[in-house]
Amino acid sequence: MTEQWPVPGHKFWYKTNIRLENGSQLDFDLTLPGALSTFDLSTVRLGRHGGATNTDRLFQARLNARIGAVTVAGGHVETAMKRLLLLLREESGGFSLVDMTWTDLHRALAAECDGPDLDPRRIRLARVLAWGEDKQVKRRRDNVVHAYWWSFDGCGVVRSRFHRRQDGQMMVGSMEDLEEDAGLLFEYADRLDDLLGEDWPRAMLPVPEPTEEE
Repeated sequence: MTEQWPVPGHKFWYKTNIRLENGSQLDFDLTLPGALSTFDLSTVRLGRHGGATNTDRLFQARLNARIGAVTVAGGHVETAMKRLLLLLREESGGFSLVDMTWTDLHRALAAECDGPDLDPRRIRLARVLAWGEDKQVKRRRDNVVHAYWWSFDGCGVVRSRFHRRQDGQMMVGSMEDLEEDAGLLFEYADRLDDLLGEDWPRAMLPVPEPTEEE
């Protein structure tokens, strides 16, 4: 199918060059609907003339693997917080009793550490929560999950970040930044899970049979 440019309904287009926060420059064609006089770059839809290339798809695979790792790690953190809160509250029900956002879970766990004569588990929990705040683990997760990624080769690791009740923000990072985010989130989940001790059920997979290559 032949690409129409500018796209139907868009009367104006411009060759555009922007300088990103890391100092690199990005060239692209920008098209605007006739009725739109201003725009926020963080909200534009990004594509490539002729469709994604093989290089784009390779870049997307690398990027998505790292975004996925952060997302998985974030899920581990939230689950660990729910397990721990149920244990500290001595609740025998399921996760429906702690169906909360990350922020509310953190607040509830912090409340468990407030008061005199804390038991050793709660003392350790206060330290773990402080570690998570120092490493800004929630901010790292949110900056990955609540973003529109520029998933084409040649843009760098760029996202449009959308905060609540705010306009969009362009963020420039690197693959290494995402790997660090995932590593810290997984570590935070492990630190929380370690507080459970042996007071929570475990499921262990069997040792796999060796393959010929091994």
